[in-house]
Formats: sequence, structure tokens, C-alpha cells
Amino acid sequence: PNFEKADATSLTERSRGGTIESIAESVDLASLLNYRMVHKIGGNNQRLAIMLGWFTKNKDNPIAENIPNEDRSNFSQEKYKFFLDAPFEISNRCCTAMKKNPAHDYHKKTGRNPITAQMASESRLRTQKWIQNGCNGFHLSIPTCNPMSFWTEQDVLQYIHDRQLPICSVYGDIVVDYDAMGQVDGQLSLIEEKPILKTTGCDRTGCVLCGFGCHMKDDTRFVDLKRTHPKFYNLLDVCKNNGVTFREAIEWTNEHGNLNIKL
Repeated sequence: PNFEKADATSLTERSRGGTIESIAESVDLASLLNYRMVHKIGGNNQRLAIMLGWFTKNKDNPIAENIPNEDRSNFSQEKYKFFLDAPFEISNRCCTAMKKNPAHDYHKKTGRNPITAQMASESRLRTQKWIQNGCNGFHLSIPTCNPMSFWTEQDVLQYIHDRQLPICSVYGDIVVDYDAMGQVDGQLSLIEEKPILKTTGCDRTGCVLCGFGCHMKDDTRFVDLKRTHPKFYNLLDVCKNNGVTFREAIEWTNEHGNLNIKL
């Protein structure tokens, strides 16, 4: 095919909103995207390739060609392709702008190095960084101390529980998770050396209106927010992006992504 003058629009449009219907279409789109990326033809070629789980760092062949849907990378974001047509802007750069950059600026101005409470168990990336750098990254461009890297969530809950430390009210109380431990004739199973603990409220928190992960099956963050902090909840109808309110954006996402984000 003559890819030099080819327009990716038709194939791109057909790929949005669901899986590509045939392997032949996958091959056509992969070949077209590969050509456009190698020859640096403008457009959202790389972005679409990443969402399809096809992108590689091979500059001569940045597309892993001829991959049927069922053999996609574990990091494929294909089911989120519908967001390419969203009437509002989307980015994962909020933490960089609101947290990381100010911290880096503070380091540059004061020469002070950070100590954080992040744990390796919280994400794959943090696990990799801990394996690579340990708890004290003296060799990093910004030397960083992460003394809690080897802690687990249970370690944290046990520490708070044993010392009766006060915690934010949104977490509720720390109690024994009998369902996780199992019971025999009303008694705790002795299989576990220590009781498994949980919080009666939120188990994790972040920015109040952050929607990261809100599409997960059992997530009720907005419903809970309406009950506990109604004024914050009302901001769903105040905060706008390209003229679209946060509530409207969530409703659009539910409709076009076949999701069930609870409001």
C-alpha cells in the first residue's frame, strides 16, 4: 500500500470504541502506524500505538506488527481507546505538576533532600525502584530516603493498632478482618500468626476528587464522598474541563466506555 499519502483517520476511527474486528485490520493499522512513526508523519500515531499495546522502543520498527487482540501486551490500554474522542482533556501529569515539581523546586532552593513514606508493596514501579536503589538512594540526582519501603499495609495497620495512634477520620477504625482470616466454630483460625487487620472506612486516600481507579468494580468513592463531605461532592457540578463538568465527564465515560462509575 502507498502509506506515504495514506490517511490514518479511517483506520483510527474504526479502532476506537472497541477491539479491532479482525486480524487483517490489525495488520493494516499496524503497518500504517509503523510507517507514519518511522517517517515522523504528524498525528496521534504513537499515542494510539501505546493504547493498543503495540508500541516498542525500536526506532526502525516501533510497532509490534500482526498482533491479534488476544495476544496483546499486559499493558494494553485498548479498552480505553474511546477516550481519544472525549470532549474533555485527560492527562496523568497531575501528580507531576502538583506534587513532584514543587518538591523538586524546594530541593533546588534549599538543598534539602526528601524523606518519603512510600512502600514497595504499593505498586510495581515502587517495587522495582526499591530493588534498584534500596531504602536510601544516595546516588540519585535527588538523593532520597524511603525508610518504609519494606513495610506492608499490614505492618502499618499493626503499628497504628498496637500504639493506639490517631488517624484521619475517613479511615474509620482499625479492626480484625475476620472474613480474611476465617473462623472455626466462632473462633479465629490459628493458621495466621497475627490477626489480619483492616480499616472500617477508606483503605487508601488521595486527592478528594481524584478519579484514578474509580471504574473498579467495588469502588464507591464518590458515593462515600456525598455522604461524608457533601460540599466536596458538590464540586462535581462546579469543576469544569473544556466546559464539561466533572459529573458530565463521568457520565460520558460510563456511556461510551460501558463502565459503571458510581455517583
